[in-house]
Amino acid sequence: MVRVKVSLEKKIDIKILLQVGFSQRHVAQTCGVSKTCAFRVAQKLKQKLPLSNLLDQCPNNSSSYPEYGVQKVIQKKKTPYRKPAQRKQRLSFAQQHQYWLNEWNNIIWSDEAHFEVFNRKNRTYARRLTTESCISGAARGPLVMYSGNVNGSAYIKIIEEALPMFIENTFDPSNKNWAFMQDNAPPHISKYAMKWCKDNQIDVLKWPATSPDLNRIENLWDHIDKELRKMKPKNVIELQDMIQDI
Repeated sequence: MVRVKVSLEKKIDIKILLQVGFSQRHVAQTCGVSKTCAFRVAQKLKQKLPLSNLLDQCPNNSSSYPEYGVQKVIQKKKTPYRKPAQRKQRLSFAQQHQYWLNEWNNIIWSDEAHFEVFNRKNRTYARRLTTESCISGAARGPLVMYSGNVNGSAYIKIIEEALPMFIENTFDPSNKNWAFMQDNAPPHISKYAMKWCKDNQIDVLKWPATSPDLNRIENLWDHIDKELRKMKPKNVIELQDMIQDI
């Protein structure tokens, strides 16, 4: 089997199909890649790693996409992949924001990503560092790095280091239209985190449940990951310094 480069665009299509509920076997057949490639994307999706962190080579089972394309495959799925209440939430969110243009510049997009020190000898990941940050239409927030798992109280400690200062430096005091976007990960929506946001007058944008990740900050993570692969950090200290320098 010939090994060819799998483009980021194709990886994104694989990710979308996995998110809406198709099996890895079906996704592999639809996108013309091996089951191993679909599995790798699924693992990155589960671990919230950037797609570009994948090995560049995947066995390709066809030279091009099937003619009907990914979008038509999604439309043909007969069984619902979201509960009626969740589909209602998504529709409501789309209707509320369908005419937004410049308003998106007032959204603070936040997320975390994992970056790793890659051992080239045995092709394994030696150490991992988690990075939390945020961006808006006009600015990029500081990078907060940590290791280990995060619960609600630990998440508060992470964002309280950077979020209030970012808001103060980014938005004019007269601007009351900004809002904080975070996904629905358990630490983010814990009672501790929501109480902290309320106490600090942080308006949280209500994000529809079980939605594909539409977060703009994903572009930043992919850029950092691509640069790290060129720079090849040898240990966690180098990894941390390189992330800050990018």
